[in-house]
Amino acid sequence: MATLLAGLLVLALPAATDLSGKWSGTFEAQNARGETRSQPILIILKQEGAKLSGTGGPDESERHPILNGKVDGDKLTLEVSAGHAKIYFDLKATETELSGRMRRVRADGTTSDTAKIILKRAQ
Repeated sequence: MATLLAGLLVLALPAATDLSGKWSGTFEAQNARGETRSQPILIILKQEGAKLSGTGGPDESERHPILNGKVDGDKLTLEVSAGHAKIYFDLKATETELSGRMRRVRADGTTSDTAKIILKRAQ
């Protein structure tokens, strides 16, 4: 009976999802004045174990390298250096969607924007 139960528990655990590939969607940003805007975003990921690398930006023509990308279960964190700011992502992953929050921090350490983000796996 214990062997059967252990076997069922193993089958119930989700398989590790490889997050490598293109993810596209939008983010809803709110600046310090409370103004909201929606913008496109494209992230291209390469996963090697718990490490994420790749690029992020609004589209294929504007790309910025991903720094300090990490996966821990269904949670991922990454940074993108964009000009005089860094953008920090805290996301939750499924096989077909990345969702969560991002924030832009200026070189002087102040947060200029926060945003809700939803990305779908692109084909």
